[in-house]
Amino acid sequence: MKPTVRHRMAVSSLIATVIVCALAASVGRAAPSQDRDEAQEQELMSLSTIIAAALRGQIVPTEEPFGWANDALKAYDKQTFVPFTLSVEQSKIRTPTVAMYIFVAPHSAGPAAAEPAAGATAAEAASALPTAVFEDAYHVDLGVPTADGVYEIRRAFSAPGGDYDVYVALSESEVSDGTEAKTMMLKQAVSVPDLWSDELATSSVILLDRIESLSTPLPPDQHLANPYVLGGTTRLVPRVNRTYPDSEELSTFFLIYNVGLTSDGLPDVTVEFNFHTRRPDGDEFFNTSGTQTFNAQTLPKDFDFAGGHQLQGGQVVPLGSFPEADYRLEIKITDNTNGASLVRHVDFSVSAS
Repeated sequence: MKPTVRHRMAVSSLIATVIVCALAASVGRAAPSQDRDEAQEQELMSLSTIIAAALRGQIVPTEEPFGWANDALKAYDKQTFVPFTLSVEQSKIRTPTVAMYIFVAPHSAGPAAAEPAAGATAAEAASALPTAVFEDAYHVDLGVPTADGVYEIRRAFSAPGGDYDVYVALSESEVSDGTEAKTMMLKQAVSVPDLWSDELATSSVILLDRIESLSTPLPPDQHLANPYVLGGTTRLVPRVNRTYPDSEELSTFFLIYNVGLTSDGLPDVTVEFNFHTRRPDGDEFFNTSGTQTFNAQTLPKDFDFAGGHQLQGGQVVPLGSFPEADYRLEIKITDNTNGASLVRHVDFSVSAS
């Protein structure tokens, strides 16, 4: 049976500013903040020391102390914007605030630097480390955990397309009982797509938990701390858990890049959504949730790439007709102006509610 679906807005002018705003903040080595006290600065310095030791191979993480998930969207100046979510079990953190340090470096097969020579100055020791593509440090208020007892921390970095090692060090902040703060570190390999070629491309397919409207626009300098806010007033809340009760909906969102134009200056793109049941002996077609089209007949009359409009794909699909199983959503995007096409896959599971 073909499921009932709700297509998202074909064009979102709000998205026109999200990436530019998000990357307007300066990116480089983290600088002291006038808002931090001496104890907070010391917490971040301790985390930077841990990451430096990891870069030299003196610390080799043997487990993942918290979960990692990231997306990728086209930014500006040949950059890709990479929002990410850290999932930290509530039981691992005793304080309502954590200190966090992130260091992004080109992927290396071995230790990035040797131990600095005895008597080396701080500047000399720092220069022995690889140059960060992105580096930042901050304190994060954890807020309320999810129903599963998990804190979700969302931040972002930007980088050109390529393979990177992302180091994230995280510690409890201002432990009040006098004990030592718990500290964790993750080294995560991330492949950042190059979305700036002339070839048809898309952002990540983002699974959404919900969409929120902000009462006041988000200041541009807050976008790295709120990487899923679009246009300052619309927040996408991504879903990390990919197992859905059959009483819920599968909500997807993505942007389509580098499309050709017809003689009237408009794109002509078709998006097909097909679901397959995943089985040990191969995927089996389950159903289709229809097609989206972006052309002169469906786009707003004022649609204009030069004005910042983008093609926004996605659907909201109720899962009531999906039996309990593992699934793969196949999204095929075709540029009808030149015949180019690509396929994106999303894996998820449905359980009986």
